[in-house]
Amino acid sequence: MTAERFCVLVNSSDRGRDIFEIVFRNTEVMWRNCDWPRFAGFTSVQSDMYGFKSVAARGPSDWRGELSAQLDSLPPEIEYVLRLEEDALFLSPVNGKKLEEIAEIMLRENLCYVSLVPVSRSMADRAVEFFRKKLSTRPLRLISFSEPYYSSLAPAIWKRAYLRELLRQPGSVWDFEFTVTRDRHYAVWEPVLDAAHIVTKGRWRRSAPRLLARQGLSLAKSTREFQTLKSRLRGVRENLSFQLFGYLSFRIRRRLNLVPAVPKDLIGTQLGLIPGKSKSGG
Repeated sequence: MTAERFCVLVNSSDRGRDIFEIVFRNTEVMWRNCDWPRFAGFTSVQSDMYGFKSVAARGPSDWRGELSAQLDSLPPEIEYVLRLEEDALFLSPVNGKKLEEIAEIMLRENLCYVSLVPVSRSMADRAVEFFRKKLSTRPLRLISFSEPYYSSLAPAIWKRAYLRELLRQPGSVWDFEFTVTRDRHYAVWEPVLDAAHIVTKGRWRRSAPRLLARQGLSLAKSTREFQTLKSRLRGVRENLSFQLFGYLSFRIRRRLNLVPAVPKDLIGTQLGLIPGKSKSGG
């Protein structure tokens, strides 16, 4: 039943096709336990490959425009989309049963967004998250309106119509992740997909050859550059900072109005002070 309403969409472009052709070469093995139809979105019409049916945008556009057009190109019966980036290298087979369980919850509760990645926390805050999970009776974790990156582009299942609606708003990819709506978003308690992103800012991460080799894949024919050592060290520094301080710097920037603030009426709704619309009963 869910295979008729859910699909997998690798949201790529002609610029990233070379990444897709390398990273998803082992798809038939990694997705053998999930029968959801698979699509790969590009800027122009491309050949089908690796069990993915190619869908195209109407022409070159920005990220919002190309993704919107790719969504429009999917079969009309598709209601939910598991959106992935073209550099998502799967390290072990997808748990189709777990995806089916999440899909059934989304249908039953009319949910519009479920991140397949748990909320990120610093080392100190993970203890709080551990007890939150232990005390919760929910199969999914309700995301606070004040959570940084409320509309994260990490692997997630989106209601197709809802994602289309958000893409109509102006702004960059960065702006998109800050989008907060009255519809409640959810995340899983534990990771569902065993995948690693091996491209950063258009360049292969320095770990890419090793991770690809584990899957019998190679960068031998790739002409794409590798991230610089400076970029790699900056990433290590940022990760260490996050482990120690979490989203502290983000919250400071929000206080200084350097990133979008959460509308006060939504905060009131969340606290039960102001009646508000919530399709998912959050």
